Amino acid sequence: WGENGYKKNSVVLLRRSTDGGETWPAENDVIIYDETAPVEDRRKFLFQDNPSRDPIDLAHPDSMVIVNRTWLGEQDENGRTKLVCYTQRSPDRGHTWEGAVTLLHAPGKRPVNSIAGHRSLVLEDGSVVLALVLQPPGCVAVYGSDDNGLTWEFLSEVARSETGLGGFCYPGMIRLPGGRFQFTMLDMVTRMHAICMSESDDLYAWTKPRPIVRWGHSPWIKHLRPGDHSRDGSFPTGVFYRSPWPLLLRDGRILVVFARRKPPAGIGGIVSEDEGKSWSDEFIIRSDASGPDLGYPAATELDDGRIFTVYYFMVEDGNPHGGSRFIAGSFFRI
Repeated sequence: WGENGYKKNSVVLLRRSTDGGETWPAENDVIIYDETAPVEDRRKFLFQDNPSRDPIDLAHPDSMVIVNRTWLGEQDENGRTKLVCYTQRSPDRGHTWEGAVTLLHAPGKRPVNSIAGHRSLVLEDGSVVLALVLQPPGCVAVYGSDDNGLTWEFLSEVARSETGLGGFCYPGMIRLPGGRFQFTMLDMVTRMHAICMSESDDLYAWTKPRPIVRWGHSPWIKHLRPGDHSRDGSFPTGVFYRSPWPLLLRDGRILVVFARRKPPAGIGGIVSEDEGKSWSDEFIIRSDASGPDLGYPAATELDDGRIFTVYYFMVEDGNPHGGSRFIAGSFFRI
């Protein structure tokens, strides 16, 4: 992947369902950003001087803001192009998108690296906050905007690695009914990729991250298939957790959907019924992936109480490199 990998043949695509996730007709597709366009055209779009900006109210339910990244920045000491991370807004649920973007910057000229795709939170005063990743060293942070996304400012660092060997990533943030902010993330090194949680009342001071998953209560072991540990050597070295996605349900419970990249690879979840004080054992949504290249779930609660989650997945179908990759979805109840 990266500037010379498959990303150069990709687009950022919005696909829409109007029947609760049952069908996803291609005629509704909207290409938000095209990595196949000429480099100069993309640079001209991203690095505009004083562009005119549309008046978009991010507190309106039809408005959207996304965070995207692309390899169009300056070159590092090894000649590799650095990531550029930016936000882009839509006033009409993604049917049209603003013709200019807001570039994201971090203190000390560190690069911002969005690898989560979580939703923004709109607060009572109309300000908006986002969960992002800063590198290096890998840490997760909160950014805020009080001008409907025209500018974004660094507010606080939630957590960073204590070892310097890796860091926290895949941040997601929800707000509890009482107003407290809850931040989920993945600890990439010190806790062997465990899903962790931190909390704050003011978005500035955060509790020390603590794991919300536990060893010794796995439902995955009995789903191991013959040969799972004799395939391509890269598969058995996968990780237990990846890309957690938190969702506050209407009844007050909290659901966290995550990917598992170690055999049996798939999509799972955990639930809290007491606002994150304690968490259930893991449950499996599906465990039939043909390899570890999967994850990045997003989830929503439907009108009938079912949960619908979408995610990146792979299955063995005769294609090379372990099978085809695609976006899949699952319905379930908890």
